[in-house]
Amino acid sequence: MKNIFAIFKKELRRFFTDKRMLFMLIMPGIIIFALYSLIGNFIPEADPDYTYIVYVENDTAEFASFHTNEMYKTEIHSISEWDKESVLNAIKEGDVHLFISYEEDIINKIATYEPSSGDPAPRIEMYYNSSSMESSNIFTYYSGILNAYEATISNKFDINPGLTQYDMATQEDMTARVLTSMLPYMMMIFLFSGCMAVVTESIAGEKERGTIASLLITPIKRSELAIGKILALSVTSLVSAGSSFIGLLVSLPQLLKGMNFTLDIYTPGAYFALLAVLIVTVLIFTVLLSMVSAISKSVKEATSYGVPLMLIVVVLGLSTLMSTGSVKSIWLYLIPLYNSVQCLVGIFSLTFNPMHFVVTVISNLLFVVGGVFVLAKMFNNEKIMFSR
Repeated sequence: MKNIFAIFKKELRRFFTDKRMLFMLIMPGIIIFALYSLIGNFIPEADPDYTYIVYVENDTAEFASFHTNEMYKTEIHSISEWDKESVLNAIKEGDVHLFISYEEDIINKIATYEPSSGDPAPRIEMYYNSSSMESSNIFTYYSGILNAYEATISNKFDINPGLTQYDMATQEDMTARVLTSMLPYMMMIFLFSGCMAVVTESIAGEKERGTIASLLITPIKRSELAIGKILALSVTSLVSAGSSFIGLLVSLPQLLKGMNFTLDIYTPGAYFALLAVLIVTVLIFTVLLSMVSAISKSVKEATSYGVPLMLIVVVLGLSTLMSTGSVKSIWLYLIPLYNSVQCLVGIFSLTFNPMHFVVTVISNLLFVVGGVFVLAKMFNNEKIMFSR
């Protein structure tokens, strides 16, 4: 145990006293925060106090209520003030947002129109500029309200009438859906990327520089060396992944502005489960990449060998993008990495299953123990460790 702690402390000191390496650990989080915040600032957002300029031809009292809406403040003008061609040019220039043209006496024509007659239906024309967000917004509003009015003219029954809220999705449900579609995938990528940079530098880098020989000739067991390195590299990788994760969480309000969401929907138990899943996942990544680095002659070679693992992680992460909940079969939680992804989905989607969590942690730890045994055997193989 003393030797394991000595290796653990040595590796941590090497990473956290090296300014260049420390900068590399926290830099991804800073970049993610800056990039996502910048993207959020460039996402157009509708101004609630914005006034939309709308011109109407042959307006009627029956449609006057359509011009009053809490979300869209409109300034209504009659077509008599300008001719039609001038209004259309103004829409192209962005000075006018919408032009609505009703047929003359449209209310009476609607009342007397028979669809079975085969005659053309009364026509409403709306001109707008799809390249303008404001013009598109007000066009969408009027299209929706006129289509709704058309549906009420001959309806025989009502579907969701009145102002009652029929959508039963809560704000917590919406938050869970957004986070479930994003975070499991991104967290797996962050964890693997952090491990890749740290592990390849520690093992393959030492082989490339020839400094690992001094460790191998010391009177300590290879299993102790493997455990000490894996624990230290896992902690270092967690710092890197944590930096990226924090940068993502801090930038989410800016990136998803306009959507009210809160992390208060998750209990302390959920955060504990999240931390446990991240730890065992990092241990697996560290073991796998340590074995890859052990058989590599250089950091470049280890990185190239790690690409297939990265592709597997990406595929596993992509499987969560359209997910609404974790898988039910407990046997699937025996599969390393896949079980981590599904546990993350369960946590973020509020469908967390304690039994699935326990199986995931135990199976992943057993995989790590097996990996440590294999890595110790590799450290004992001089042909592998001294190949340069």
